[in-house]
Amino acid sequence: MKWSSRQYLIAFNMVPGIGGRRLVAIRNHFGSLEAAWNARGEDLMKVEGIGPKTADRFCALRPNLSPRDEEAWARGLGAQIITLSDQEYPTYLRRLVVPPPVLYVLGKLPEKPGIAVVGTRKPSRVGIAQARQFSAYLASKGIPVVSGLARGIDYFAHEQVVQMGGDAVAVLGSNLGNLYPSEHRVLAKKIAEQGALITEFSSHCSTVPGNFPRRNRVIAGCSRGVLVVQAGAKSGAIHTADWALEMGLDVWAIPGEISDPLRQGTHRLIKQGAALVSEPADLLDSTEAVAGPLSEGITSRSSLEELFEAGLHANAIAAALDRPIQEVLAEISLFQLQRGSGI
Repeated sequence: MKWSSRQYLIAFNMVPGIGGRRLVAIRNHFGSLEAAWNARGEDLMKVEGIGPKTADRFCALRPNLSPRDEEAWARGLGAQIITLSDQEYPTYLRRLVVPPPVLYVLGKLPEKPGIAVVGTRKPSRVGIAQARQFSAYLASKGIPVVSGLARGIDYFAHEQVVQMGGDAVAVLGSNLGNLYPSEHRVLAKKIAEQGALITEFSSHCSTVPGNFPRRNRVIAGCSRGVLVVQAGAKSGAIHTADWALEMGLDVWAIPGEISDPLRQGTHRLIKQGAALVSEPADLLDSTEAVAGPLSEGITSRSSLEELFEAGLHANAIAAALDRPIQEVLAEISLFQLQRGSGI
């Protein structure tokens, strides 16, 4: 059965354990996603990062996987599937070194990245009030508020924006048909009506702990900066901030009592260079400063491809084009996927 390039991306994304990095490695090894899809298990294990467990799972699932059925499933939920080969794929997510190959979107994504508001799942009353205060400010300025729909800070940030009729983007760690946490379904419905629910997880993916670090990177990818309201030393919000720092985005943190365990993470971020904010207006200058460059997108694609095809290393390409290394790496990953899909 012949599929389109985007349908092969959808099909591979339905296999647990095959994400963006492995998909690039698979494409590079076999020359095309179509050839890889029809490969034998022993040949798949020759790909770096593909072990017996992943190869066996792929071979067992392959006969029952249909991207057309997956597209019908998404339509049944009122959602759309967007792949890296589609023009609708958001430019801001292409900034990631390895963008999610496939996105499931319920609602409408903003044209430009927003501001992420993240924090602990068990906030104090002060933390809740701060999440609401800063989110309300961003919504009043027409800036999309991005978060993970988790319990705690995420929930109160989203709820405040929805109450104000603002633009909210919730990045999920589950698939659209199995929303997690389930008690947030009512809020999720309102977010989809005013903004968007987004996930990279297919109908075949279970909700497991490993999903949430991947979700955190997408939160950063949808953002022009990350505000950490209240977070302990091991909070997932710190991981979201780390992704933002790797991308060269602004990171803000709200300070608190030095003995408060729920502020240990935010205080560490401030020590590492995150901007200390004490009121919502502190975000304004940074927000306006980054609004322009992030919307410019990719400007030197043909030159990058020529240098890449000539065998230059990513660092050399970045130097030659006077562009950030992370941006160059992201475009190379995208180029490899698109070339392998016959795009």
